[in-house]
Order: sequence, then C-alpha cells, then structure tokens
Amino acid sequence: MNFLAHLALAAPTDASRIGNLLGDFAKGTLEALAETYPPEVINGIITHRAIDRFTDEHPTFSEAKILLAPKRRRYAGIIIDIAYDHFLAQHWDSYHEGSLDDFAQECYAALERHPDWQAGRLKHALPYMKKENWLVGYKALSGIERTFKRVSTRGKYTAPIYHAMDDLKTNYHSLEALFHRFYPELQSYTRSHPNNQL
Repeated sequence: MNFLAHLALAAPTDASRIGNLLGDFAKGTLEALAETYPPEVINGIITHRAIDRFTDEHPTFSEAKILLAPKRRRYAGIIIDIAYDHFLAQHWDSYHEGSLDDFAQECYAALERHPDWQAGRLKHALPYMKKENWLVGYKALSGIERTFKRVSTRGKYTAPIYHAMDDLKTNYHSLEALFHRFYPELQSYTRSHPNNQL
C-alpha cells in the first residue's frame, strides 16, 4: 500500500501515523532505528512492514499483477500500491470515518509537529506533499498519473512506471474490484496486529 493507506491503517496518534509512513523512508534494522525514534514510532514502522508483507502475499496481488503490461510487472508492488491508494481515496467513506480532506490535514499537521521524526526523502517531500495535497490528490486520475511520473524518476531502472497509467485505465474496473476484495481483509489484519494497538 502507498502513503494514504499506510496512514489510514495506523493507530490515530502522531507517532503511529508517522511510523507507518516512515516505513517507506527509514531503512535499516529496528535496533538501529530505535536509536533515533521512540517505541511508538518503531511500532508504526513494524506495522508498515507487516502491511507490505501481507499485501505482497495476498492472492489478489498476483491477480492484479497479471493485469499490468509485461514490461511493468517487475514494478507491480509500486504500481498496485499507488492504484489502490486511488481506490481508497475514491471510496474513503466506505472504509473510514470522517472526511478524507480532514484526515489529510491531520496527517500533514502531525508531520509538521515532529520534524525530528522525518527521515531522508520524507523531509524533502513533505512541503510538496502538503502544498499539492497528495493524499487528497490520489482521488483524481490526474493525481495518480502525477504520482506514477514522479516515482518513475526515483531510480535508474524505474522509467517504465511513467506509463503505468495505461494499465490503470485499461483495467480500471478489474483493479477496483480486486481492491474491494483485498482492503477489508487488510483492515482486519491491521486492527489485530499487536504493534498497531493504542
């Protein structure tokens, strides 16, 4: 799952939300990370990693991967995560209480309250994330397309992600159906995860 889902699945505290987001930015062993972050943030990072494992091992992941163009299947984890954030934003009211706009503002505020918990690319990305309102922007296809293009520039071999929007548009309803099968199970798994309890 991508940024929105990781934040939404966290416990409703600054530390849990930031920890769940940091899983994409703070690398290394938990022991090493514990020298920088408090236990509740570490618990969020653990939950993030557990969510990633659950997602990659879920049967719907293989079904979604086959829908991608062969040249992009090696990036299926990234592409499907971003596409699922779009469907989560589209169907936010079906899965979470409160408005997506309010939730996004809470998350941006939490990050700004704890600049010492920002790591690497997160510190650089946060001003753009807030200014362009990425979390709400996932709701629009144009926002998802910008995300694919931004991610495609991150590494030497990630250029094929640039055109992942073709996969999403071609298989939109099939991917949406897979999301609706998958996300409730992920919610249930995350609620029961011992590191995601208040």
